[in-house]
Amino acid sequence: MRYTIRRHPAVEDDLFETVSMISDYAGIAVGLAKTDEIVNFIASLADFPKIGTVRDEIYPGLRAIPASEKAVVCFTVDDPTRTILIVCISYAGADWVSRVRHRR
Repeated sequence: MRYTIRRHPAVEDDLFETVSMISDYAGIAVGLAKTDEIVNFIASLADFPKIGTVRDEIYPGLRAIPASEKAVVCFTVDDPTRTILIVCISYAGADWVSRVRHRR
């Protein structure tokens, strides 16, 4: 059975920032395509929720995994409810650790 994916409210801002950053140097079409890749990667977590490196020292149960070349997706997995919470998306070396800590 697949897991349900939820997003922290600030994840939409993360995606907007990613589109904006990429659009500045590569154009809006490339920015939108890259965020589509990230969103599709996130959707695939519903079938494989236990991938990524566990980073308990940052946030209990946090997993972080690279996505779409320069992105990092941070999420938690709740097995009893079969839910994945996307906590943060960062791109091109953005400080995802600080973002995660502020979103507890």
